[in-house]
Amino acid sequence: MLKTIQIIALLQGLFLLFILFQRRQDYKKIDFWLLLGCIVSVILYAIGDDDYNLFVNDVDWFLFHDTLIITFFFLFVRYYKSGKEAFYKKDIWFFTPYLLTVGFKTLNTYIPIEEGLVLGIMHGIVELLFLGMLVYTIYDIIKKKKEKWLLAFIIPLTIIFTIDELMFFITKSYDSPFFLDSYGIILAAVFLFYYVLYKLIIAPQDVLPKSNDAKYKTSSLNAKNIESYKSHLLHLMTEEMVFKNNKITVNDVASQMNIPRQHLSEILNVHMEISFQDLLNKYRVEEFIACLQNEAYKNYTLLGIANEVGFSSKSSFNTTFKKLKGVTPSQYKKQLV
Repeated sequence: MLKTIQIIALLQGLFLLFILFQRRQDYKKIDFWLLLGCIVSVILYAIGDDDYNLFVNDVDWFLFHDTLIITFFFLFVRYYKSGKEAFYKKDIWFFTPYLLTVGFKTLNTYIPIEEGLVLGIMHGIVELLFLGMLVYTIYDIIKKKKEKWLLAFIIPLTIIFTIDELMFFITKSYDSPFFLDSYGIILAAVFLFYYVLYKLIIAPQDVLPKSNDAKYKTSSLNAKNIESYKSHLLHLMTEEMVFKNNKITVNDVASQMNIPRQHLSEILNVHMEISFQDLLNKYRVEEFIACLQNEAYKNYTLLGIANEVGFSSKSSFNTTFKKLKGVTPSQYKKQLV
């Protein structure tokens, strides 16, 4: 019975990969590759984990573990909701717990965890990190009201993972009760693959956001227009400082430039590779720094200056400033003294 489910999961997963690759130009690259990682990690788990290896009897391929699935799904949701266009190198560190888990399972072949207290404690900490990833992923999906289709897989995975870990610390055995890790996760994968295939047919935008290039395939802009619009936009920012208006919208700027909003969005997203909000924030932060060093603002509070340059709330100002400069506004001011 399990082999039948494994084969179904494998065939569905491979077919899903084929469909995604056929349309890969339509999707944002980072979201596409992370979803691909999710699918591949589930396929590898379905064929190679524990004592139910599909191709080699009684062999456990440690690399094909549910912790790899957790890591990829965590990163996929993280990037999907953020709208980031490229993978941050520092996020490679999120794979560290997975590599540690592989190391623990390998070491356990020679040093049983119950005989190594330090190793056992480290193993417990790492597994808590994975549980944290799962819980945070569920929280993120519910809070942002995006990728809700993933909950049908993530919630069962979280329950199975939690039961597995509790039983391990009670029994010191990797054998899951009632074969939950094998039947449960692989069966959930079958339904996940089926659902994703279904969504790719009826509503592909619900699975992956479109790439900016795909959005503007029918654009009427030419090279001359692009340079002219970019120059006009930068003039509005540097000379007229339209960013100081905390209620300004992309429609307002498009109207001032006397161009369609679609053209302005293309200029920003494709030809300048920045969102409208990020462009405003970039100029607001630079103007805030200039004001800090201007005697005319010496009696202003930090929030007072922030309001002058276009920020509408303290929280958005602090978050944006730290994101761009790596320190809080107050820390930055101290560095100037």
